[in-house]
Amino acid sequence: MPDKYALLNVLDKVGSAAVLIKCRGKTVDCNMLARQIVLDGDHDTAAANEPFTNRMIHNALTEPFGTVELERPRSDQRLVFQAMDITAMGEAHRLLILIDLTVRTQVCAPALEKIFGLTAAEGRLAAELSRGVPLATIAQSRNVSIATLRTQLASIFAKTGTSRQPELVALLARVCQFSPMAEVAR
Repeated sequence: MPDKYALLNVLDKVGSAAVLIKCRGKTVDCNMLARQIVLDGDHDTAAANEPFTNRMIHNALTEPFGTVELERPRSDQRLVFQAMDITAMGEAHRLLILIDLTVRTQVCAPALEKIFGLTAAEGRLAAELSRGVPLATIAQSRNVSIATLRTQLASIFAKTGTSRQPELVALLARVCQFSPMAEVAR
């Protein structure tokens, strides 16, 4: 049976904001990333102890995913959760993984190079495409032709087993769903 603090610590390390809720509906704990997202500098201890609305906690206990509702939301905040049942310290809990829709995952080009055998240029191109940067913009910023990028893209498709940009972006989102590592050793 896992220790809840060890679990939350691991989720911090992989870049996942997480909240544990006891099945009877009391928020147990948040990891550091969840506190940063939920509290965002709010030092009010009452809000820190129970930042979620009662309706959101009820939904989290009955639904596998949903919208995060905070007692004191920021106007620009768009949070959702994915939930799963776990047992921690002998008790049933619901683990919520919080996802901030306003933050884009940063794909780590060196990781893509290692995983798929991409060249450095292909890794950078794949990372930029995963962030939604158009080919024309990438070509202009690198001072290369779109034809050169299309050649690199064809190579990326072959190495990743994909055939279209949306398929590639979806694959990269799955592969690089955790926060980027500061540096990947080559």
